[in-house]
Amino acid sequence: MIRTEKISCNLCGGKDSEFLFEARDRLHGIGGTFGYVRCSECGLVYMNPQVVPEDIGKLYPSDYAPHTTAAKGTAAGMRSLYNRLIKTPVIAQLVRWVTNVKITNDIYRGLDQKSRILDVGCGAGAFLNRVKTEKGCEVYGVDISEAAIEAAKSSFDLDIFKGTITEAPFEDGSFDVITSWWYLEHVPDPHATAARISSLLKRNGHCIIGVPNFNSFNAKGFKGKWYHLDCPRHLCIWTPSAMKRLLGQHGLTVTRIIYDKTPWGLRGSLQYSLFGDNINPKNRNRIRQSLLLWMLLLPWTIIVSLLKKSDIIVVYAKKTMDE
Repeated sequence: MIRTEKISCNLCGGKDSEFLFEARDRLHGIGGTFGYVRCSECGLVYMNPQVVPEDIGKLYPSDYAPHTTAAKGTAAGMRSLYNRLIKTPVIAQLVRWVTNVKITNDIYRGLDQKSRILDVGCGAGAFLNRVKTEKGCEVYGVDISEAAIEAAKSSFDLDIFKGTITEAPFEDGSFDVITSWWYLEHVPDPHATAARISSLLKRNGHCIIGVPNFNSFNAKGFKGKWYHLDCPRHLCIWTPSAMKRLLGQHGLTVTRIIYDKTPWGLRGSLQYSLFGDNINPKNRNRIRQSLLLWMLLLPWTIIVSLLKKSDIIVVYAKKTMDE
């Protein structure tokens, strides 16, 4: 039994909200339905009633994908194809332009052996391992999953702190870059996370945060069947304006927002719409991991990204002042 409680807005503390829809777990089958609302004061979309902090760990099964390094089926094939393509100079730049929504080249080129990188909610450490291998940086990670930490150690020999960013024993002003991929939507207190990220960054350091975007075409169209809702693990669903408000309150100035060009989320939403979920073995991953559909949908999702209506966004911010 997952316990929930009525809360005020996670961003502004407002008590008035508009009910949007109810949703259920279509990916892992956690029982129950969960309501999502939009704050009448700041516009943040969030779960309400919300899962109590003590029960959040129950929402993540042992095979939760970000906590493992193993890719299976079509996902493994796509990863293999990607790794081959980026080794081909003629098309590598195009492939990276389409698929890479993480660290931009101007920041990445500036990293070296003296750079200190922290990844918040690092999962099994694949991103940290790539940065360490390619740039020789000092890399650090934080995650609450024991399975993810064990995978990071066994696969990449990374030592990850087990706990939240607010619990991690790092010194203030000690990191050049702090990243957080698909993490902020999982936390019940985003202000505490943003404040800690700000305090850990050096002056003029970079913060890079990837989150689902409720301003996307698909969020509006699919509603409770939107893949990036990922109910009930996603507690807050962000927008560019909400992210600017949150980060700005903690001394972080948004400098750029990149809109994802890939159709991986759209495939998941179509899976949910046509088959109801991705749990039934009969239909599992029929659409969600279709490589053919990925290629067919790509022109559309590139257009959507140019219109700034993508499913996910990566927000770049710089620490321009002390908190």
